[in-house]
Amino acid sequence: MKKLVAIFIAGAIIAWFITDRLFKNDSKAQTKKGGAKEISVAVETSPLKTGNIYDVGIFSGSIEADSKFTVSPKIGGRIKKLYVDIGDKIYNGGIIARLDDEELILGVKQAESALEIAKANFNESKELLEISIKELERIKTMHNQKVASEVEVESTQAAHKSRQAKHLVNKSLVSQAESTLETAKLKLAYANIDVSWSGGAKERFIAEKFLNEGVMITANTPIVSVIDIDDLTVALNVVERDYFKIKPGMKATVKPSAMPNETFTATVSRIAPLIDETSRQGRIELKLPNTSHRLKPGMFVQVEIVYEAHENIIIAPLNAVSRRNNQEGFFIADRKEEKAKFMPIVFGFSSANEIEIISPLIEGEVVTLGQHLLEDGMKIIISNESALQTTRKSSER
Repeated sequence: MKKLVAIFIAGAIIAWFITDRLFKNDSKAQTKKGGAKEISVAVETSPLKTGNIYDVGIFSGSIEADSKFTVSPKIGGRIKKLYVDIGDKIYNGGIIARLDDEELILGVKQAESALEIAKANFNESKELLEISIKELERIKTMHNQKVASEVEVESTQAAHKSRQAKHLVNKSLVSQAESTLETAKLKLAYANIDVSWSGGAKERFIAEKFLNEGVMITANTPIVSVIDIDDLTVALNVVERDYFKIKPGMKATVKPSAMPNETFTATVSRIAPLIDETSRQGRIELKLPNTSHRLKPGMFVQVEIVYEAHENIIIAPLNAVSRRNNQEGFFIADRKEEKAKFMPIVFGFSSANEIEIISPLIEGEVVTLGQHLLEDGMKIIISNESALQTTRKSSER
């Protein structure tokens, strides 16, 4: 409380000091030609310096899983065993659950029996067909020898065609029984519910569990969800002004809200090819490596993207910028003549507190407080030192 009071008192003293300098003639006021006294404006200044300035975009976003999917059975049934739970690690091809398979095993046995019967019928019809072929050849020989009649030949041919057709039917029944057996075996295999993916990490994690053991489910009912957190995606929505500055491959600094003292590096990976008509924002995605698994999907983050950097340049305080005669520039403080001279400036990048000077190349001090009262060539009183001393004395009290 004392500190706040001291700061308030210091501010009041500075304000009084500046007002007193503006509206009262003091010992430093000089006489103009007409006999009137020229008013000196109390100002504060700051030296120009060489440094770095960056064009930076700051955004808020959230972390998403790079890959997330649900695991569902291909057939219905009762969950007999569930092998995983939330947070468990799972490998590609691993089994997560098993359905009750008693009926499925019985179905396989029935299909196997049906296949054996079909094969037996096929073998029988095959033997009968071979006998029929020999019988037809014998009757034809006898007919050529005028021993068998034309009617006997036709009767034998009809019996042969009938056995031929039956054999083809039995052959088809064997194929059908084989398919039925394969289907039964496949359904039995589906009782083991596994998880598989292509690309990405070899291991992933169970993110959610939707059902428990003993539940009756239908085909395609989700049981668990699986996520890959080795690589995460940071999703941002940026306005048009920043959208066109962002390019794939740019580096970004990610600061999780839950970890205020830590930063992570991400890379711009995808840029949506459209801007939403309602929000006027475009979606930007960043790839964020997470081999330590410390970051989690759903976390809120702040992201800084450096569009461009200018290094070893002349920079000045942003609050020193003034506008006179439709030109932007600075008031340069001349300590020797105790005057402020307005100089037009071509500016470059600007940050929250500083701005780049492109031309002309200047040095010295610029006015940062009181410049709104100045005109080119006006007398000034630089109050930096005395004001700072007053502030320190008031704070000590």
